[in-house]
Parts: sequence; C-alpha cells; structure tokens
Amino acid sequence: MTSPLARIESYLQESKRLIAIKYEDFITLVELAEKRYLEKQAEVEKRKIRLIV
Repeated sequence: MTSPLARIESYLQESKRLIAIKYEDFITLVELAEKRYLEKQAEVEKRKIRLIV
C-alpha cells in the first residue's frame, strides 16, 4: 500500500481528482502547515519550565 502523498506526487495530473485541489495549492497548504507546526513547537518550548538539577 502506497502512502497518499506518494500517490499524489506520482500522479500529478490526477491530484485534483484525488484531493479536490490542484497540486500547487496542496503543496502550499503543506508548507503552511509545516510552518505553523514549527511556530507552535517553538511556543511550547518557550513556555516550558526548566529546572536545573
């Protein structure tokens, strides 16, 4: 069984049918999601309370 991302990348012409948006829009959404995830992780790290042992 192939991953959905691998299938989308293998069949660029069918990406609109598979995910209902153009491949370029999909990649943009993935990049935005990655950026948001990194921002969220940085915020979590900033709020962590660290104890020096």
